[in-house]
Amino acid sequence: MTLFNITFRNIKRNFHNYLIYFVSMVFCIMIYYTFTSIQYNKQVADLAAESMKVSTAFGAASIVIAVFVAMFIWYSNSFFTKKRKKEVALYSMLGVKKKQIGRMLFYENIVMGALALACGILIGTLFSKLFVMILIHIMSFDVNVEFAISIKAIINTIIVFLVIFIVASLHSYRLIYRFQLIELFKSEKVAQKQPKASLLLAILSILFIGTGYYLALNYKFDNYFKLIVILVSTVIGTYMFFSSFIVFIVKLSKKNKIKYFRGLNMIATSQLLYRIKANGRSLATIAVLSATTITAMGTATSLYYNQINNINRLTPFSYDYKSTEKSIDEQIKQIINKYPSNKIKSSISSEFMIIDSKWPDISKMKMNPTKDSKSFVISESTMKQLSKARGLDYNISLNSDEVLFFMIMYSDKVMENPVGKNIELKIKDKKVPLKIKDFKEGLLTNQLFINGVYMQDTVVVTDEAYNKLYDKDKAVKRTFINIENQRESKDLTGEIEKTLGSNEDLSSYYGYYRSTMTNMGIIIFLASFIGFVFLICTGSIIFFKQLSEASEDKDRYDILKKIGVKKSEIRISIAKQMAFIFALPLLVGITHSIIALTILQIILSSSLVYPVLITVGIYTLIYLIYYILTVNSYCKIVDAKA
Repeated sequence: MTLFNITFRNIKRNFHNYLIYFVSMVFCIMIYYTFTSIQYNKQVADLAAESMKVSTAFGAASIVIAVFVAMFIWYSNSFFTKKRKKEVALYSMLGVKKKQIGRMLFYENIVMGALALACGILIGTLFSKLFVMILIHIMSFDVNVEFAISIKAIINTIIVFLVIFIVASLHSYRLIYRFQLIELFKSEKVAQKQPKASLLLAILSILFIGTGYYLALNYKFDNYFKLIVILVSTVIGTYMFFSSFIVFIVKLSKKNKIKYFRGLNMIATSQLLYRIKANGRSLATIAVLSATTITAMGTATSLYYNQINNINRLTPFSYDYKSTEKSIDEQIKQIINKYPSNKIKSSISSEFMIIDSKWPDISKMKMNPTKDSKSFVISESTMKQLSKARGLDYNISLNSDEVLFFMIMYSDKVMENPVGKNIELKIKDKKVPLKIKDFKEGLLTNQLFINGVYMQDTVVVTDEAYNKLYDKDKAVKRTFINIENQRESKDLTGEIEKTLGSNEDLSSYYGYYRSTMTNMGIIIFLASFIGFVFLICTGSIIFFKQLSEASEDKDRYDILKKIGVKKSEIRISIAKQMAFIFALPLLVGITHSIIALTILQIILSSSLVYPVLITVGIYTLIYLIYYILTVNSYCKIVDAKA
């Protein structure tokens, strides 16, 4: 019998043990292939050409996935090789050389990898159209997606994963030479030392995590070095938390004698104690990875959610364009009248000035004492006309030296209240100081991009002050139009853009909506699938570790069954232990991510409860599936007859 025959027989016999590993690899390869195929997809590239470099984004995401999957395969191969110590020992006893055993395991890894590679590329190809449809739907495009097979993506995927499988297989090959025969036979019978609980380390773990949380929740955005301190403190605290604090708490629970001696709690507690001590670093790593994944997915979801809410705030008018002649206005209205579903709701032409200004720095970071900028300056009567066209009523009375300030967003966590502070307008070689009487969050007119600068700050002055400041060279006349069904105005907007020409002449709701949905759609797509890859891999690692321990614990459970313990009681005990092992890193990861996302909520100055709940809910649901699979598989191993 050749080594290849033994290889295929081993794969066939042990495939149920490798199933989760195999499925995880197939999923990762499928996602990598999907990202690579989208990177080369001309249809997606054409749709997003004006908004974002798709090939760069998906290329970078593919690298992240490849690196993480390489680490996962490396770990998994090491785990499975060490798990088969007794099998390797039997081969050695039968006279098989380590070189041959190593080659056999090398072949197994390559064959499994090749099968996973073929399945991943095949499934990715079959579902490539679906994934592109999902991406285009998130980007809010309405186009027919064509089925396409990317040869470049297939070649890229084959090369990358063959290299990963060969390197990981060579690593497994080398591990064989490190095993001693006596070690291989007694590996499962080596007595474990009683885990020691350090009160000092347990307290320090809470102090480290508490310090990280305190600094995060009270972060003033004044020192970026604090972010590094927050990160390092939290990570160190997490590793100490699992290696010391949890061990201390479990040992402390033994003192509750009534609960400790009830049912199988004594056995379950002892097993849990050793299990946590043995898996402390792995559980801490999974907690950190979970926090990273949830934070990344939550950030992407939150940005997507926040940007959708921002669209109306940044473009309060369907169209805002430079009006030079009445004939242009008439022409635009005639174009709009050609689209019955986009009837005009309101239309107004107004004049204002674009003036150099100096603002006090209201950022609490205090990086610059003053801020040079350009601002829209409009009269109080014009402001009332514009607000009426939007269905709003800003009822405020100004003195000649006072202004009303419209700003894009305001957060008292990162900004000082601008009321009472002075601004300075520069016009006709004069500097005119004015005081901010009040401010409004949001824009009065659309955000414009003029001469390479985003124009978004609007200063409202009295009509009298406006007339005194008036400079014909600084004055601009613009027309503001609101239409019905502005999100379904692609053709109309396209025709208006052709008529007006330059981007500086027009700001449209649909244009901003399209670019926003395109960019954020790509980000949410990338973050979601990369997050799923991380989740699948980390869930699989816990699964492998627990099933390995199930094989070692089988003899102990056989003894329990012989002394009359029911299978149902054993299953409940196993379920409780697994619940602790799965829930602990998940809860720690969720808590870390919520603290991190709290900082993002402060920056964005909007509630992110809804998107964060969705992210955490999906992540927890998939983790729950892994928990159920692990408990069922663990019980099957324990119940199996020798």
